[in-house]
Amino acid sequence: MARLHHDYCPLCASTVISAQMEVKDHSITKEVFELWRCASCDFLFTQDPPVPEEAGAYYQGEEYISHSDNQEGVVNKLYHKARDFMLGQKFKLVDRLARGKHLLDYGTGTGYFTDFMVRKGYSAEGIEIDENARRYGAEKFGISVHAPEALFTGFADNTFDVITLWHVLEHLYNPKSYLEKFYDVLSPEGVLVIAVPNHESKDATSFGPDWAAYDVPRHLWHFSPATMKMMVGLAGFRVSETHHMPLDPFYVSIMSQKYASGGGLISGGLKGLRSFATSFSDAERGSSVIYVCVKK
Repeated sequence: MARLHHDYCPLCASTVISAQMEVKDHSITKEVFELWRCASCDFLFTQDPPVPEEAGAYYQGEEYISHSDNQEGVVNKLYHKARDFMLGQKFKLVDRLARGKHLLDYGTGTGYFTDFMVRKGYSAEGIEIDENARRYGAEKFGISVHAPEALFTGFADNTFDVITLWHVLEHLYNPKSYLEKFYDVLSPEGVLVIAVPNHESKDATSFGPDWAAYDVPRHLWHFSPATMKMMVGLAGFRVSETHHMPLDPFYVSIMSQKYASGGGLISGGLKGLRSFATSFSDAERGSSVIYVCVKK
C-alpha cells in the first residue's frame, strides 16, 4: 500500500519534526501508525497514512460506526443516542450564530444533521465522500447531498451563511485548501463551525496511545486549540468562540477503556465524567472542541 510521508510540518513547513508515539488502529486493521510532532509549532500528525486513493479500506468495517446506522451492541446504541441528543445542541448553537438560513454541512455522513436543519427551516445541503452514505441520506431524508468535488466546482462565492464540519477536518488530506475554499463560499458575515478532537484534553492524557480519538489512520491531524487557531488563521479566519461537546468525553473514554483493557464501561464512564467536569469550566480543555470561526 502506498503511503504519504511528510518531510516537513504540514502546518508550518518546519523540517524539525520527529516521532512522538505509536498508536494502533483498533477499529479495523490493527496496524500501528506513528504520530509525529513539530518542534516549531507543536502540530501533531499521523505519519505515513495511506494515500487518498487507498484510504477507503480503513473506513470499511463493522467497528467503524460514524457513517452507519448499525445499533447493535452497547457502544453503537450509546453512539446513536448521543447523536440524537447532539442534533438539538448543534441546532441551538448554529441558530444563535447564523445570520441567514443557507447551510452547508461538509462530511454529512448519513445526513441526520442536514435533515434536522431542513426540518428546522434551513436551506441545508450536505457534502459527503462516501457514496453509500450519500445515497442513504438522499433516499431516507430526501436531502441534497453532493460529492466532494461540488465544493470546488458547484458553488459561487458568498453562497452560504453557515458551514459546519462535525469531526471532519481531521480526515481531510489537504485541510488548508478546504479552509481556503470555505472562506470563498462563505458569506462575509457567515460562520464556519468546526468540531475536532483535542489531544490536550484530560482523557487524551489519561489514555495515552489508547485514546480512541487518535483513530489512526483515519484521523490525519491531531489538533490542540493553539494549532487549530493557527490553521484557520492561515486561511483568513479567526476563532470568535469555543465550546465543548458535552457527550464526547464519555463516549471517547468508554471506547478508550475498551481499547486499553478490553472492557470497563463503568471505569471508562468515570474517566469521561472527570474529563467532562474539566471541559465544563474550560471548553478548550474538552475531549472535543467546537471552534466558531469568522472572517478576519
